[in-house]
Amino acid sequence: MPRRNRYKPRPDGRYEAKVWDGTYKPDGQRNRITLYGQTSLELEKKVDDLRAAIKSRSYVRPSKDTVADYAQRWLTTYKAARELNTRAMYKNIIDKHIVPEIGNMELKDLTHGDVQGMINDRSDRPRTCQQILMTMRQIVKRAEQDKLLPHGSGICDDIEMPSTGPRKKKRPLTDLEKKAIPKAALSNSDRAYVYIIFGCGLRREEAIALHTSDIDLNKRKVIVQHKIVFDGNTPLLKHNTKTDNGMREVPIPKSVYGHIQFYTKLITGKDKKVDKPLFTMRDGGYISKSSYDKMWARILRQLNAAVATDDDPEPIQGLTGHIFRHNYATMLYYSGVSELKAVELMGHADGKMIREVYAHLQEERENTVDRLDAEIVL
Repeated sequence: MPRRNRYKPRPDGRYEAKVWDGTYKPDGQRNRITLYGQTSLELEKKVDDLRAAIKSRSYVRPSKDTVADYAQRWLTTYKAARELNTRAMYKNIIDKHIVPEIGNMELKDLTHGDVQGMINDRSDRPRTCQQILMTMRQIVKRAEQDKLLPHGSGICDDIEMPSTGPRKKKRPLTDLEKKAIPKAALSNSDRAYVYIIFGCGLRREEAIALHTSDIDLNKRKVIVQHKIVFDGNTPLLKHNTKTDNGMREVPIPKSVYGHIQFYTKLITGKDKKVDKPLFTMRDGGYISKSSYDKMWARILRQLNAAVATDDDPEPIQGLTGHIFRHNYATMLYYSGVSELKAVELMGHADGKMIREVYAHLQEERENTVDRLDAEIVL
């Protein structure tokens, strides 16, 4: 008995079938591939071969997309919900590194060597290389899922990365920097900011987002529940913090409470119920990126002026907000605060960083050689 044709002929005599390739269009509809054959048997073989290729994930959709085209689409489609700063990092890597280097080549022609060459050209910037590779891995993975590259292409596998060198050691404030803080001729606003990051260990984005309602003067604590992120120079208030644990209450130490209390009451005035940002522009809006940079430069100038000598007019160098935060973690350790409580107060997602800080400080405190020298005396 002759085999029955699976497909019926079109008016022009050809046979046609549409096969879903496993991907979707932006509107959610399935991407279907149209196949033709001169006979039903020929078409049947094409359909079976295509479905086998799709099942084995070796099928690649025909496309004229360049690397630049797909990278930009990847950013707008798959990273739209990411944090502003994260999207800005991806955009910077795509615009300044990926597009100028390999943007014009067709995505289907991308090779391991192209990615390695891009990394090699920037070997003097290890951090940038890490961000390039991280971005390219995600782009390639998504292109494989979209069937624009073969599954398991290996394009970003075993990339040789430049050495980052020894990890820069985090440090707390020096004795000179601590001495400069109360002596510096800081404005009320600048002093409040310094005292908050010094005494409460807040991140920059948390401190500049504080409102007067976030300062509980009766219970002597700061309520951390917002952050400021910068879209270029524009400040945006986000009703969350860096991690879920970032929502927290932090005690205000006695040594800084007086000025924080004074500054908070200065802003609220007689109306204790008024709710205003602590740190603002002249128009009362949230502080912009450029204004923050000017504020920090002003703070550093005053700190230096407070402890400057004729021989060393700028003794304080490289001081950042991260150093204040590391100093806070150090103070927690020496105050006997447990690792678990320190994680809570610092607002970390987990205890990894605090464990590293505590382990390092414990090692310094033990100072085995010095202790042995002092104890073992003949």
